[in-house]
Amino acid sequence: MASSTALSKVFHQRLEDVLNSCNPAEIPSFNNRFSRQWFAERIGCSVNTLSTSTRLRTALRNWEKEQRPTIIPRTTVEDDTTNVVPFRRRIDSIIMPVSLKIEKGSFTVPTLLWSDGIDEWVADFARYLIVKEKIKTSSVEETVKVLRMFRRFQRAHHVPHDQVSDDFLLAWQNLKKGQKVSIGRCNYCISVVHDFYKWAESVGRLRYHVQTKPKHDYSGIPEDYIFPISAKEVELRLPNGQKYIKWVSGLLDDGVHSSYGSRHTPTSDEVIRLFAEAKKEGRNSARNLLMLVVALESGARVSEIVQLKVSDFPTPKELGRYVGKNAKLYLEVEVIRKNQGSGRLRINRELVLKIVAYIYGDTQRLNIIRKSAGKKLSNDQFVFLSETGEGITTDSVTRIAGQLFRAAGIEKANIHRLRARYITTVIELQLDRLAEQGVTVNRSEAWEEQVLVMAVQLMGHSHPMSLRPYLNEILQRRMTKDGRIEQRSVEDRERSIAELSEQFASQVFNAAQLAEANQLLLAQKADEAIEVLSSLIDRLRQVEVA
Repeated sequence: MASSTALSKVFHQRLEDVLNSCNPAEIPSFNNRFSRQWFAERIGCSVNTLSTSTRLRTALRNWEKEQRPTIIPRTTVEDDTTNVVPFRRRIDSIIMPVSLKIEKGSFTVPTLLWSDGIDEWVADFARYLIVKEKIKTSSVEETVKVLRMFRRFQRAHHVPHDQVSDDFLLAWQNLKKGQKVSIGRCNYCISVVHDFYKWAESVGRLRYHVQTKPKHDYSGIPEDYIFPISAKEVELRLPNGQKYIKWVSGLLDDGVHSSYGSRHTPTSDEVIRLFAEAKKEGRNSARNLLMLVVALESGARVSEIVQLKVSDFPTPKELGRYVGKNAKLYLEVEVIRKNQGSGRLRINRELVLKIVAYIYGDTQRLNIIRKSAGKKLSNDQFVFLSETGEGITTDSVTRIAGQLFRAAGIEKANIHRLRARYITTVIELQLDRLAEQGVTVNRSEAWEEQVLVMAVQLMGHSHPMSLRPYLNEILQRRMTKDGRIEQRSVEDRERSIAELSEQFASQVFNAAQLAEANQLLLAQKADEAIEVLSSLIDRLRQVEVA
C-alpha cells in the first residue's frame, strides 16, 4: 500500500497538471474562492484531503492568489440569456432563475444546477410546466426544490432515471419519514416525483416505465407486465363540479399506516393459518401450498414461481448431493426478473427436497400430465401446472393465493407479502449478528449499505436499494436511544429462515425427508439416515399430540 507521503506527491502532481491546463472562468467559484469539490473530483481525492495536506493546500492557495484578479463566476447560457451561477463550498446544487425568450413571450424558469452542470431533465420539466401548463413560477420553484432533494438521493446511489422503480421511491419515502417529515409533505414529494416521471414517459424519454393509462390501451406489452413505477386511476372533481381522471402514484400514504404498513406482512400465526387452509383436501392442494412455501422460503415473485421447470431441479437419483452432513446448502435457478433481465433465484436445500418430492410424487400432478399427454403439450416441464397441463399463469397464482388469504382471515396481504416476510427475516438475521457483537450503529449511508449488501449476499438476488424500505422499517423498531440495535428475544432470534421452514411446511412435505433418508441409505450412510427418520418420527408424534 502506498504511503501517505507517496499519495500526497501523486495528488500534488495531478493538481499541478490541472492548474496548468484549466480555464479559471470555467471553474465554479464564490467570493473569489474556487470550488474545492471541483478540484478534488479531478485529481481523485477527497475535499478534506485538499485541506489537510499542506502541499496541496499551499499549491492551490498560491495559484488562487495569482488568478484572483481574473476570477469570474461560472455562467450558463440558455436561449440567449446569460446567468451567474455561484457555488458555495459544500453546496452541491443551486436553483437559479433563468429568463427565456421564445415566440410566446418571456418566461422565468427555476433551473436546477449541480457542480457538474445543469440538470437537463429537471430543467426541461420546469420549462414545460411554465410554458405549456401555464403554472406560476413560484409553484414550479417548489416543484424543483422537491426534485432537487430526490435527485440528490438518486445521484448518491448512482441510479439512472430508467432504473427508478417503486422500491427506490419507497426507499426515499421511508428516508423522509425517518427524518420526521409529515405524511402530507411525504405525499406531496412523491406526487411531484411521480408527475416528473409521467412527463418523461409522455415525451418519450422513458417507455413503458410509468403507467399513465389502462393496460388494454397499450400495445406490445403482455397482460402481466408490471410497470416499474406504479400508478392508480382516480377520479377528481374540479370546483365547478366537472370530473376528470388522473393517474397518481400507488405509494401515497392514507395517513393511517406507512406505505409498507398498509400492505400487511403476515405474522407467524397467520402464516400457520394460511398453510393450514392450503393444506386442506382439495384439487391441487399440494401445488397451492408449495407455491406459497416457495414464496416464503426463497423470496420469489409470482412471475418467478411460474418459471420454475422440472429441468431446474435434480431427479430423485441425483438428490445425493443435497442430503447428508456435507450436502449442498442451496440450488440457484436462472429466472427472468421483473423488468430487470435474467437473474438467479436461490433455493435452500430443504425446499429443493420438497419440490423434487412434489414433482415425482404428487398424485394430482401426475394425473394432469397423463391426461394432457395426448394433447402433445410440452409444458409438463414446468413445476406448477394448470388443470389443462399448461404452465400455471401469474394471474392464476395470484387469484388462488388471494382466495387462501381470505379463507385464512388475513387482510391487506397477498402472496407477495410472503416475499416481504422472507426479506424482513433475512435482514433481521443480519441485525441479530451485529446486535450480538454490541455494534453501535448510526443512520449513515455506509453502515446501512453494509447491512443491505450482507442481506443480498445471503438471499442471492435483489439489488440492495430495493431492500432499503424493509431495513428502514426494522430500524425504526429496533434502534435504541443510544444508537444500539435492540436485542430480540431468544424465541424471535431462533426463528431463522430454516426454522420457519420447519415450523410452517415440513409437516406437510414429509415426503422430502423420506426422500433424503432413502438417498442416505443408497449411499450406505445408515447412521445419518437414522437421524433423519428419527427426526421425522418425532415430528409426526408432535403433530399427533397437538
